Amino acid sequence: MRRSSVLSAVAFMFLFIAAGFAQDSRSSFSVQGTADIPQNQDDIAVPHHASNSGGFMMGYRYNFKPWFAVQGDYGYTRDTQTYFDPVFGQIDVQSGIHELTGEAVITAPPRARVRPYVLGGVGGLFFRPTNSFNNQSIGVTNQTGNGSDKGTFVFGGGVDFNISHSLAFRAEYRDYLFRIPDFQLGLGSNDYTNMSQPSVGIVWRF
Repeated sequence: MRRSSVLSAVAFMFLFIAAGFAQDSRSSFSVQGTADIPQNQDDIAVPHHASNSGGFMMGYRYNFKPWFAVQGDYGYTRDTQTYFDPVFGQIDVQSGIHELTGEAVITAPPRARVRPYVLGGVGGLFFRPTNSFNNQSIGVTNQTGNGSDKGTFVFGGGVDFNISHSLAFRAEYRDYLFRIPDFQLGLGSNDYTNMSQPSVGIVWRF
């Protein structure tokens, strides 16, 4: 089974579970626009850069306590991964990135009009090369086996500003820590990098 199919199935189950909780007033659903800002890594054997990009993220949060919640998120962006190989020179790989994460959230009580929160958790980043001409010329396509799936730690925080009882405006910052993908090019994937992700969006509480 293709990994992309597995990812789609997981995303579907996530939304199905969210729908099941929708009857509970402790639930909320968010949609955010993201700016994805990777950190350049120059002091490693094969220096690695990645382009800045924009994307989106959807999330479901469930409050077990007024101050404690768990959250699941799916996000997507597309960027270019650049490797500076000492033998072959610069290698560019255009890739879509699917983000699937789960976090614990410590938040202000729901009655507060301004609700700051912090979050931390784990998940996966699923790098899927596009079928661009450049990718095909170096033998990298979106076929199974040419993707790079990387576990990630995620941490950050944000603020919800209540618009009404059921709607809020959200401003958030996250940071992802993960190993550099190599798309089976032998460029080394044991070094870590990180990606900053500021975002803004709307929250709907059930």
